[in-house]
Amino acid sequence: MARLKPLEHHEVDDEVRAICADAERSSGTSASARTLAHHPPAVKAVTAFRKALAKESVLDPALVELVRLKVADRNACHY
Repeated sequence: MARLKPLEHHEVDDEVRAICADAERSSGTSASARTLAHHPPAVKAVTAFRKALAKESVLDPALVELVRLKVADRNACHY
């Protein structure tokens, strides 16, 4: 069980709320972003880092999706 609970949408600032909305559109959840939101600079830095990785990726998007599916399966996660 996580030691920090994700903040609720009304507990975060507008910039973090926008990050959470993007996360929910792309993955269906913003729990990790809302957990990192306990320290707003951290969630903003991680988001910028993830965007840079996605923009500069040399991997085929189909391969990335297969990796996600495999990791989800190995962790008994319903992705």
